[in-house]
Amino acid sequence: MLKLPHHLNRAIIMGILGTILFEALVASAPMMGAPVLNVALWDGSLFTLNLRLATILGFGLELLLGTILAYIYQHWIGWRLQGPFWQKGLVFGISLWVLLMVFGLPLFDRISPLVNNGLMLAPGLFAKRFGLSTALTFLLALLAFGLSLSYFDDHAKSFPF
Repeated sequence: MLKLPHHLNRAIIMGILGTILFEALVASAPMMGAPVLNVALWDGSLFTLNLRLATILGFGLELLLGTILAYIYQHWIGWRLQGPFWQKGLVFGISLWVLLMVFGLPLFDRISPLVNNGLMLAPGLFAKRFGLSTALTFLLALLAFGLSLSYFDDHAKSFPF
């Protein structure tokens, strides 16, 4: 069996739990007045237009990205931020949200086969074409992601992993 370093195990678990929380909140978008947001499909469609396969690939990509972000937070960001875990988590979550809104969604508009083939409306800067509720849904989901990473990082000594 492959033995991973302790800090890598923690980053993997933090990333998976944070990503699941993110996905759960994004899936609840219609309850907040936003359109259905299938981020896994969006991500996976960069590799295939087979919608079922794209969703599976996209969720795997999200888990990978969540784990990478957890590792980055754990090793380069979390210890540099001052304050309680909730404050550090909010700063990290807001930073991710700004990056997504300013760079991620406009880049998606340019490279997405779903958008380029007319299968999906381009979200645009701050998801303006999807409405304010979409931007707020992403904000809530990324705040929760950042808070979960910060909580697990600050309380790592009390967890068995």
